[in-house]
Amino acid sequence: MSNLGARLKKAREALSLPIEKVAAETRISTRFLAAIENEDFQVLPGGIFNRGFIRTYAEHVGVDPEQALARSEEHTSELQSRFGI
Repeated sequence: MSNLGARLKKAREALSLPIEKVAAETRISTRFLAAIENEDFQVLPGGIFNRGFIRTYAEHVGVDPEQALARSEEHTSELQSRFGI
């Protein structure tokens, strides 16, 4: 597992930012932010939106966006190989 969600949540909490504030500032719904934190990526709309949401969230909480995207892609690849998606 990539632990991307836990890393983003930890960074957000270290900044004392409630998820609602991040949602308002990034214009990403709390539902999607929570899905990213829980690595429940199938909730996200897919494609380029997922990459944009992860990049924006990572930048907002001070996590390297390229690393975040790489971890997201690792997670997706792992699920695809595990379940043959």
